[in-house]
Amino acid sequence: MKLMRMAGLNRRVALRAGMMGAVALTSWGAAAVARAQTEIQSAVRLKLATITTGFAVGGSSDVTARLLADYLRGKYAAAVIVESKVGAGGRLAVEHVKGGATDGSNLLVSPSGMMVLFPHIYKSLRYDPLMDFVPITSLASFPFVLAISTLVPASVHTLADFIAWCKANPKQASFGSPGAGTSAHFSGIMLGRRAGMEYAHVAYRGMAPLVQDLMGGQIASGVLTPADALPLMASGKLRLIATSGTSRSRFMPDVPTYTELGFPDIVIEESYSLYAPAGIPPNTVAQLASLSHQMLARPETQERFSQMGLEVKPLAPAQFRATLTSLYERWGGIARASGFTPQD
Repeated sequence: MKLMRMAGLNRRVALRAGMMGAVALTSWGAAAVARAQTEIQSAVRLKLATITTGFAVGGSSDVTARLLADYLRGKYAAAVIVESKVGAGGRLAVEHVKGGATDGSNLLVSPSGMMVLFPHIYKSLRYDPLMDFVPITSLASFPFVLAISTLVPASVHTLADFIAWCKANPKQASFGSPGAGTSAHFSGIMLGRRAGMEYAHVAYRGMAPLVQDLMGGQIASGVLTPADALPLMASGKLRLIATSGTSRSRFMPDVPTYTELGFPDIVIEESYSLYAPAGIPPNTVAQLASLSHQMLARPETQERFSQMGLEVKPLAPAQFRATLTSLYERWGGIARASGFTPQD
Protein backbone atom coordinates (compact mmCIF):
# COMPACT_ATOMS: atom_id res chain seq x y z
CA MET A 1 0.00 0.00 0.00
CA LYS A 2 2.82 2.31 0.88
CA LEU A 3 4.46 1.65 -2.47
CA MET A 4 1.17 2.31 -4.27
CA ARG A 5 0.73 5.64 -2.46
CA MET A 6 4.29 6.63 -3.38
CA ALA A 7 3.71 5.69 -7.03
CA GLY A 8 0.55 7.77 -7.08
CA LEU A 9 2.38 10.67 -5.58
CA ASN A 10 5.16 10.37 -8.17
CA ARG A 11 2.59 10.32 -10.97
CA ARG A 12 0.96 13.48 -9.62
CA VAL A 13 4.34 15.19 -9.29
CA ALA A 14 5.31 14.14 -12.81
CA LEU A 15 1.97 15.30 -14.16
CA ARG A 16 2.26 18.65 -12.39
CA ALA A 17 5.85 19.05 -13.65
CA GLY A 18 4.73 18.20 -17.18
CA MET A 19 1.94 20.74 -17.00
CA MET A 20 4.34 23.37 -15.67
CA GLY A 21 6.78 22.51 -18.47
CA ALA A 22 4.05 22.81 -21.04
CA VAL A 23 3.02 26.17 -19.62
CA ALA A 24 6.67 27.30 -19.65
CA LEU A 25 7.09 26.07 -23.22
CA THR A 26 3.89 27.80 -24.26
CA SER A 27 5.03 31.00 -22.55
CA TRP A 28 8.44 30.79 -24.22
CA GLY A 29 6.79 30.21 -27.59
CA ALA A 30 4.45 33.14 -27.09
CA ALA A 31 7.38 35.33 -26.07
CA ALA A 32 9.35 34.26 -29.15
CA VAL A 33 6.41 35.05 -31.42
CA ALA A 34 5.96 38.38 -29.68
CA ARG A 35 9.66 39.20 -30.15
CA ALA A 36 9.51 38.22 -33.81
CA GLN A 37 6.42 40.35 -34.35
CA THR A 38 8.11 43.27 -32.59
CA GLU A 39 11.18 42.89 -34.79
CA ILE A 40 9.04 42.81 -37.94
CA GLN A 41 7.05 45.83 -36.80
CA SER A 42 10.30 47.64 -35.97
CA ALA A 43 11.76 46.85 -39.39
CA VAL A 44 8.56 47.69 -41.26
CA ARG A 45 7.44 50.57 -39.10
CA LEU A 46 6.51 52.84 -42.03
CA LYS A 47 3.45 52.40 -44.19
CA LEU A 48 4.97 54.34 -47.08
CA ALA A 49 8.41 55.61 -48.04
CA THR A 50 9.17 57.66 -51.15
CA ILE A 51 12.51 57.81 -52.98
CA THR A 52 12.76 60.94 -55.13
CA THR A 53 15.07 61.34 -58.12
CA GLY A 54 15.69 64.40 -60.28
CA PHE A 55 16.01 62.69 -63.63
CA ALA A 56 13.85 60.98 -66.22
CA VAL A 57 12.33 57.55 -65.78
CA GLY A 58 14.48 54.83 -67.34
CA GLY A 59 17.84 56.51 -66.80
CA SER A 60 20.54 54.95 -64.65
CA SER A 61 19.68 57.18 -61.68
CA ASP A 62 16.03 56.10 -61.88
CA VAL A 63 16.95 52.42 -62.27
CA THR A 64 19.22 52.62 -59.22
CA ALA A 65 16.41 54.13 -57.16
CA ARG A 66 13.96 51.45 -58.28
CA LEU A 67 16.33 48.62 -57.43
CA LEU A 68 16.66 50.07 -53.94
CA ALA A 69 12.91 50.59 -53.60
CA ASP A 70 12.23 46.98 -54.56
CA TYR A 71 14.62 45.75 -51.90
CA LEU A 72 13.38 48.06 -49.13
CA ARG A 73 9.73 47.18 -49.76
CA GLY A 74 8.53 44.98 -46.89
CA LYS A 75 11.82 45.30 -45.01
CA TYR A 76 11.88 49.02 -44.31
CA ALA A 77 8.37 50.17 -45.21
CA ALA A 78 5.22 48.37 -46.27
CA ALA A 79 5.29 50.30 -49.56
CA VAL A 80 8.22 52.08 -51.21
CA ILE A 81 7.70 54.14 -54.35
CA VAL A 82 9.99 56.11 -56.66
CA GLU A 83 8.99 59.60 -57.72
CA SER A 84 10.70 61.69 -60.41
CA LYS A 85 10.93 65.47 -59.92
CA VAL A 86 12.60 66.47 -63.16
CA GLY A 87 13.78 70.06 -63.61
CA ALA A 88 16.53 72.59 -62.92
CA GLY A 89 19.22 70.01 -63.55
CA GLY A 90 17.98 67.85 -60.71
CA ARG A 91 17.73 70.64 -58.15
CA LEU A 92 13.95 70.44 -57.91
CA ALA A 93 14.20 66.93 -56.49
CA VAL A 94 16.77 67.98 -53.89
CA GLU A 95 14.66 70.97 -52.82
CA HIS A 96 11.56 68.79 -52.62
CA VAL A 97 13.19 66.27 -50.29
CA LYS A 98 14.75 69.00 -48.16
CA GLY A 99 11.30 70.37 -47.33
CA GLY A 100 9.73 66.98 -46.57
CA ALA A 101 9.29 64.68 -43.59
CA THR A 102 12.31 63.73 -41.48
CA ASP A 103 10.94 60.42 -40.14
CA GLY A 104 12.72 58.30 -42.76
CA SER A 105 9.83 58.20 -45.21
CA ASN A 106 11.33 60.91 -47.43
CA LEU A 107 14.51 59.87 -49.27
CA LEU A 108 16.63 61.08 -52.19
CA VAL A 109 18.78 59.22 -54.73
CA SER A 110 20.99 61.73 -56.48
CA PRO A 111 24.33 62.12 -58.27
CA SER A 112 26.99 63.45 -55.91
CA GLY A 113 27.55 66.51 -58.12
CA MET A 114 24.30 67.94 -56.81
CA MET A 115 25.88 68.07 -53.36
CA VAL A 116 29.56 68.82 -54.00
CA LEU A 117 29.63 70.90 -57.21
CA PHE A 118 26.35 72.82 -57.45
CA PRO A 119 26.95 74.87 -54.27
CA HIS A 120 29.98 76.42 -55.97
CA ILE A 121 28.25 77.46 -59.20
CA TYR A 122 24.70 78.50 -58.32
CA LYS A 123 24.33 81.85 -56.56
CA SER A 124 20.89 81.17 -55.15
CA LEU A 125 20.94 77.45 -54.40
CA ARG A 126 18.03 76.70 -52.08
CA TYR A 127 19.79 74.02 -50.07
CA ASP A 128 23.02 73.53 -48.16
CA PRO A 129 24.19 69.97 -48.82
CA LEU A 130 26.32 69.76 -45.68
CA MET A 131 23.64 71.16 -43.36
CA ASP A 132 20.27 70.25 -44.88
CA PHE A 133 20.97 66.58 -45.67
CA VAL A 134 22.26 63.44 -44.02
CA PRO A 135 24.40 61.32 -46.37
CA ILE A 136 23.44 57.68 -45.84
CA THR A 137 25.52 55.74 -48.36
CA SER A 138 26.83 55.81 -51.89
CA LEU A 139 25.31 53.09 -54.07
CA ALA A 140 27.14 53.02 -57.39
CA SER A 141 29.96 54.97 -59.02
CA PHE A 142 31.02 55.68 -62.59
CA PRO A 143 33.47 57.80 -64.60
CA PHE A 144 32.61 59.98 -67.58
CA VAL A 145 33.57 58.98 -71.11
CA LEU A 146 34.72 61.26 -73.92
CA ALA A 147 33.17 60.16 -77.22
CA ILE A 148 33.87 61.61 -80.66
CA SER A 149 31.35 61.58 -83.48
CA THR A 150 31.33 61.08 -87.21
CA LEU A 151 31.94 64.82 -87.61
CA VAL A 152 35.57 64.07 -86.72
CA PRO A 153 37.60 62.29 -89.45
CA ALA A 154 38.01 58.53 -89.12
CA SER A 155 41.78 59.01 -88.91
CA VAL A 156 41.36 60.47 -85.40
CA HIS A 157 41.70 57.59 -82.95
CA THR A 158 43.34 58.93 -79.80
CA LEU A 159 42.99 61.88 -77.44
CA ALA A 160 46.22 63.36 -78.83
CA ASP A 161 44.79 63.06 -82.36
CA PHE A 162 41.58 64.73 -81.26
CA ILE A 163 43.34 67.63 -79.54
CA ALA A 164 45.41 68.22 -82.69
CA TRP A 165 42.23 68.14 -84.79
CA CYS A 166 40.48 70.61 -82.45
CA LYS A 167 43.40 73.05 -82.67
CA ALA A 168 43.37 72.77 -86.46
CA ASN A 169 39.58 73.19 -86.63
CA PRO A 170 38.69 75.62 -83.80
CA LYS A 171 35.24 76.43 -85.22
CA GLN A 172 34.24 72.79 -85.01
CA ALA A 173 35.95 71.98 -81.71
CA SER A 174 33.03 71.46 -79.37
CA PHE A 175 31.66 69.10 -76.77
CA GLY A 176 28.22 68.43 -75.41
CA SER A 177 27.17 67.59 -71.87
CA PRO A 178 23.80 66.84 -70.24
CA GLY A 179 23.65 70.34 -68.79
CA ALA A 180 25.64 73.46 -67.87
CA GLY A 181 27.28 73.22 -64.49
CA THR A 182 27.27 69.42 -64.33
CA SER A 183 30.32 67.30 -63.55
CA ALA A 184 30.33 66.21 -67.20
CA HIS A 185 30.47 69.86 -68.29
CA PHE A 186 33.43 70.53 -66.00
CA SER A 187 35.38 67.57 -67.35
CA GLY A 188 35.26 69.24 -70.79
CA ILE A 189 36.23 72.64 -69.36
CA MET A 190 39.22 71.05 -67.66
CA LEU A 191 40.32 69.29 -70.86
CA GLY A 192 40.11 72.47 -72.92
CA ARG A 193 42.16 74.44 -70.36
CA ARG A 194 44.80 71.74 -69.86
CA ALA A 195 45.17 71.12 -73.61
CA GLY A 196 45.33 74.84 -74.39
CA MET A 197 42.57 74.76 -76.99
CA GLU A 198 39.27 76.41 -77.74
CA TYR A 199 36.65 73.85 -76.78
CA ALA A 200 33.12 75.23 -76.98
CA HIS A 201 30.47 73.76 -74.71
CA VAL A 202 26.94 72.90 -75.84
CA ALA A 203 24.47 72.21 -73.02
CA TYR A 204 21.77 69.61 -73.68
CA ARG A 205 18.66 68.77 -71.71
CA GLY A 206 19.86 65.32 -70.74
CA MET A 207 21.84 62.54 -72.36
CA ALA A 208 19.29 61.40 -74.96
CA PRO A 209 19.42 64.51 -77.21
CA LEU A 210 23.21 64.67 -76.84
CA VAL A 211 23.58 61.07 -78.00
CA GLN A 212 21.24 61.78 -80.91
CA ASP A 213 23.38 64.71 -82.10
CA LEU A 214 26.57 62.70 -81.68
CA MET A 215 25.13 59.91 -83.78
CA GLY A 216 24.09 62.41 -86.42
CA GLY A 217 27.47 64.17 -86.51
CA GLN A 218 25.96 67.45 -85.37
CA ILE A 219 28.62 67.98 -82.70
CA ALA A 220 32.26 66.87 -82.55
CA SER A 221 32.29 65.22 -79.14
CA GLY A 222 30.32 64.55 -76.01
CA VAL A 223 30.82 63.60 -72.38
CA LEU A 224 28.73 60.52 -71.65
CA THR A 225 27.98 58.15 -68.81
CA PRO A 226 28.95 54.48 -69.30
CA ALA A 227 25.25 53.59 -69.49
CA ASP A 228 24.98 55.74 -72.62
CA ALA A 229 28.43 54.99 -74.02
CA LEU A 230 28.53 51.20 -73.80
CA PRO A 231 25.77 50.42 -76.33
CA LEU A 232 27.33 52.88 -78.78
CA MET A 233 30.78 51.37 -78.30
CA ALA A 234 29.38 47.91 -79.02
CA SER A 235 27.80 49.16 -82.24
CA GLY A 236 31.00 50.91 -83.36
CA LYS A 237 29.08 54.11 -84.11
CA LEU A 238 31.11 56.32 -81.77
CA ARG A 239 34.77 56.33 -80.78
CA LEU A 240 35.47 56.37 -77.04
CA ILE A 241 38.89 57.90 -76.43
CA ALA A 242 39.21 58.71 -72.70
CA THR A 243 37.57 58.19 -69.32
CA SER A 244 37.74 60.32 -66.19
CA GLY A 245 38.14 57.43 -63.73
CA THR A 246 40.97 56.74 -61.33
CA SER A 247 41.67 53.59 -63.35
CA ARG A 248 40.37 51.97 -66.53
CA SER A 249 36.80 50.79 -66.36
CA ARG A 250 36.42 47.01 -66.51
CA PHE A 251 33.51 47.66 -68.87
CA MET A 252 35.77 49.60 -71.28
CA PRO A 253 39.23 48.08 -70.74
CA ASP A 254 40.59 49.45 -74.02
CA VAL A 255 39.71 53.07 -73.21
CA PRO A 256 42.56 54.85 -71.34
CA THR A 257 42.10 57.31 -68.49
CA TYR A 258 42.98 60.99 -68.76
CA THR A 259 45.72 60.34 -66.20
CA GLU A 260 47.35 57.77 -68.50
CA LEU A 261 47.17 60.29 -71.33
CA GLY A 262 48.96 63.07 -69.48
CA PHE A 263 46.10 64.86 -67.72
CA PRO A 264 46.34 63.61 -64.11
CA ASP A 265 44.02 66.23 -62.63
CA ILE A 266 41.04 65.24 -64.81
CA VAL A 267 39.82 62.59 -62.41
CA ILE A 268 36.06 62.74 -61.96
CA GLU A 269 33.99 59.89 -60.64
CA GLU A 270 30.30 60.51 -60.10
CA SER A 271 28.15 58.40 -57.79
CA TYR A 272 24.48 57.73 -57.25
CA SER A 273 23.89 57.98 -53.53
CA LEU A 274 21.17 57.89 -50.89
CA TYR A 275 20.34 60.94 -48.76
CA ALA A 276 17.70 62.02 -46.26
CA PRO A 277 16.79 65.46 -44.91
CA ALA A 278 18.52 66.59 -41.73
CA GLY A 279 16.63 65.45 -38.65
CA ILE A 280 16.25 61.78 -39.59
CA PRO A 281 16.88 59.58 -36.51
CA PRO A 282 20.41 58.09 -36.36
CA ASN A 283 19.08 54.54 -35.92
CA THR A 284 17.06 54.97 -39.12
CA VAL A 285 20.18 56.09 -40.96
CA ALA A 286 21.99 52.97 -39.74
CA GLN A 287 19.06 50.77 -40.79
CA LEU A 288 18.91 52.27 -44.27
CA ALA A 289 22.66 51.95 -44.75
CA SER A 290 22.58 48.31 -43.66
CA LEU A 291 19.67 47.42 -45.95
CA SER A 292 21.25 49.30 -48.86
CA HIS A 293 24.49 47.38 -48.44
CA GLN A 294 22.58 44.11 -48.32
CA MET A 295 20.94 45.06 -51.61
CA LEU A 296 24.30 45.93 -53.17
CA ALA A 297 25.74 42.54 -52.15
CA ARG A 298 23.13 40.62 -54.15
CA PRO A 299 24.45 39.09 -57.41
CA GLU A 300 21.33 40.22 -59.29
CA THR A 301 21.91 43.83 -58.22
CA GLN A 302 25.54 43.71 -59.28
CA GLU A 303 24.57 42.19 -62.63
CA ARG A 304 22.05 44.97 -63.28
CA PHE A 305 24.59 47.64 -62.37
CA SER A 306 27.17 46.00 -64.64
CA GLN A 307 24.75 46.29 -67.55
CA MET A 308 24.79 50.07 -66.97
CA GLY A 309 28.56 50.30 -66.46
CA LEU A 310 28.16 51.07 -62.77
CA GLU A 311 30.42 49.85 -59.99
CA VAL A 312 28.89 48.91 -56.63
CA LYS A 313 30.20 51.31 -53.99
CA PRO A 314 28.83 50.88 -50.45
CA LEU A 315 30.13 53.31 -47.83
CA ALA A 316 29.21 53.60 -44.16
CA PRO A 317 27.47 56.91 -43.31
CA ALA A 318 30.50 58.42 -41.53
CA GLN A 319 32.84 57.38 -44.35
CA PHE A 320 30.43 58.71 -46.95
CA ARG A 321 30.14 62.07 -45.18
CA ALA A 322 33.94 62.39 -45.05
CA THR A 323 34.16 61.57 -48.77
CA LEU A 324 31.55 64.19 -49.65
CA THR A 325 33.28 66.84 -47.54
CA SER A 326 36.57 66.17 -49.33
CA LEU A 327 34.89 66.32 -52.76
CA TYR A 328 33.07 69.53 -51.78
CA GLU A 329 36.41 71.21 -51.05
CA ARG A 330 38.04 69.85 -54.23
CA TRP A 331 35.22 71.03 -56.47
CA GLY A 332 35.36 74.50 -54.92
CA GLY A 333 38.91 74.89 -56.19
CA ILE A 334 38.05 73.47 -59.61
CA ALA A 335 35.06 75.78 -60.02
CA ARG A 336 37.08 78.86 -59.08
CA ALA A 337 39.98 77.93 -61.39
CA SER A 338 37.67 77.20 -64.32
CA GLY A 339 36.42 80.75 -64.68
CA PHE A 340 32.88 79.39 -64.97
CA THR A 341 30.36 82.14 -64.26
CA PRO A 342 28.04 81.13 -61.41
CA GLN A 343 24.45 80.72 -62.50
CA ASP A 344 21.21 81.64 -60.75
